[in-house]
Amino acid sequence: MSFNVVFIDDNMKKGLKEPFVLSIMKLRPQIEASVFVDPEEGLKFVLDNMNSRMIVFVDCRFDGYGLQGINLLKQIREKTSLLYIVMMSANNLSQIASVDLVEMINQDFIWFLDRNNSTFHDACALIDTIATLWDSRFDCVLEQWLIRHQEDKDKVVFNQNNNAYTWEQLLSEVRLQTEVGKDFERIMNQYCIAKFKLEP
Repeated sequence: MSFNVVFIDDNMKKGLKEPFVLSIMKLRPQIEASVFVDPEEGLKFVLDNMNSRMIVFVDCRFDGYGLQGINLLKQIREKTSLLYIVMMSANNLSQIASVDLVEMINQDFIWFLDRNNSTFHDACALIDTIATLWDSRFDCVLEQWLIRHQEDKDKVVFNQNNNAYTWEQLLSEVRLQTEVGKDFERIMNQYCIAKFKLEP
């Protein structure tokens, strides 16, 4: 299944002309790649497409821009905690401010790629690792189910606070980690555990 891989790095070539990205696309033809040299444009793209299955590679440091990689990370995390983010840097980790390192370490679904000592093969391996994790994530399992059951996507299946939600709306709520999405995921997990609980 295809998915989006977004690169936000001011040292890359704009569009799909960056050799690093082209090499990844050649090895992993199922990905749809996007490259942004302007961090604000990249952030807007990510926030506008959060209902898509996506991996975002973010440079830690942008020259000549107000936003830095850690700012993008924080703004994405304000919207969702489910998006997989790979922070990249050509700088040694010791050159990254300790407060930024702490911020990165304390986030879920985050990786680090050292651009000086990593190849596109390393990036592909990281993409493969993340794609494997999608098989067990609730939102991804729900997405796969909806792809196979298109006739059910507009069926109302959940009510909360006098609001009715369809399967498709619930997928969005889960991905955005709203209170409705969190409640629905918790209820479904409890239901599944209760339904499939093995007797001793």
